[in-house]
Amino acid sequence: MTVIDMLKQDHGLDNDQANSLQAELKKLEAFFDKNFEDSPEFFQKFYSKFEQMIAPYGFEEGDAKQAEPLVSHLYLQGDFKILVSYIIPAFYQSGEDSEIFSDTYTQLMNSY
Repeated sequence: MTVIDMLKQDHGLDNDQANSLQAELKKLEAFFDKNFEDSPEFFQKFYSKFEQMIAPYGFEEGDAKQAEPLVSHLYLQGDFKILVSYIIPAFYQSGEDSEIFSDTYTQLMNSY
């Protein structure tokens, strides 16, 4: 299943929305790569950008439990494993609940 198919099937997006979100996710990964700083401020800013980016696609900003299935599904897509490896630690480095994303984080750590 492609990322587009997953976004349409599992998250109820239409084709245009799925393509747009996929492009936004790629931009977010590039933002991380270009601007990375090992600081709590950077991690907060990055995770906040992620939340703001997915909000127009039906994910309530500030509700990580809503984003959790999306992040889990993205991890299963080869194209977005690296992005997920940025999102989850940024969430945790921001001081958020370590139970959220825990299953995907465990998979991520077991892959290294």
